Amino acid sequence: MNASKTVAALAVSLPALLIVLLIVLIGADSTSSCAAALSGSGLQGATGASVDGLSEGQLQLARNGVAIGRQRGEPDSVIIAELAAQSTESTLRNLANPAVPESLRYSNDGLGHDGDSVGPHQLRVSVWGSVGVETLMNPIYQINWFYDRADKIAGRDRMSPVDLAQAVEASRVNAYAGQLNLAQRLYTEFANINPASMPDTQAGQPAAGCGSNGAGAPLPAATSAFGAAIIAAAEKWLGTPYVWGGGDQNGPTDGGFDCSGLTLYAVYQASGGRLRLAHYTQAQQDDPASQVIPFEQRQPGDLIFFTSPGQSSSHHVAIYYGRNDKGHDLILHAPQTGQSVTIAPLWEGEHLNVRRFSIPADPAEGKRL
Repeated sequence: MNASKTVAALAVSLPALLIVLLIVLIGADSTSSCAAALSGSGLQGATGASVDGLSEGQLQLARNGVAIGRQRGEPDSVIIAELAAQSTESTLRNLANPAVPESLRYSNDGLGHDGDSVGPHQLRVSVWGSVGVETLMNPIYQINWFYDRADKIAGRDRMSPVDLAQAVEASRVNAYAGQLNLAQRLYTEFANINPASMPDTQAGQPAAGCGSNGAGAPLPAATSAFGAAIIAAAEKWLGTPYVWGGGDQNGPTDGGFDCSGLTLYAVYQASGGRLRLAHYTQAQQDDPASQVIPFEQRQPGDLIFFTSPGQSSSHHVAIYYGRNDKGHDLILHAPQTGQSVTIAPLWEGEHLNVRRFSIPADPAEGKRL
């Protein structure tokens, strides 16, 4: 009789146990990690810039906006406000500014030209610069800056994300509603990120979120002014689609760039129109204005040409970007059909030729610039 009761009890409890186990498994699957790849996000839509969808760098900044907010325990509406502010102020990019020359010394996602504003939240150096340009160019600092300011606003939890973004940024025009839909979609994309996957934050230190992806890190001291200008010219087109044969000295053509179209544009713009390369990788590699550089002496702004084993002509060209915070080499390039202009790890397995360009001599000065 007792055995029969035990069997009956098990029969009743097993479905409940299975349901609990299923809930646990679903919950485990619903969380994401800082280590998760971003390329499969599939997010599409305008961010205020001429980009087709969002680049990996933009998604990394958005994920950090959510991750830092989660780490700090911020309400959902405040995190959405931060994302709307980033999207509006910088189109989710860590921007340097030629009006702040020191900002060009740090890894960035392109150039902004709004007064002396820098970074993803476009903080003005003349207002917020007491912490130093190096700190302002750190996206982690700027995201925490937004949350620090939001935390001091009375009644913030009752404010709409749009109004909160305006209250924090104190913009002349409240334009944040235009990016609210994107901000909400980005929040949904990353809201399930697991705080346990984030770097530990030391007491008294700002939340680190998923940590730096290299943006805002100092560029190598050996970077020449011309090399930095080549990088800055190309960076403004991050996220632009790859189009075979696309790009000239003025920008994208047919909606995008191919690899040599991007490099000819960047070199032309950086040289003020005095150096125009051919729209073909091997011709760029052989250009008389180039200097052959041993691979171990590469510097940011140099062009790297890729030649397949057994071949004599290069088939791809990229701009050497420098090293990330883990010491890995990075390139800025237009990869291939179906992808966009991006910053990516430098791969191995092909013959690599490095070329360095300098502006042609000015006849009035009799020297190279």
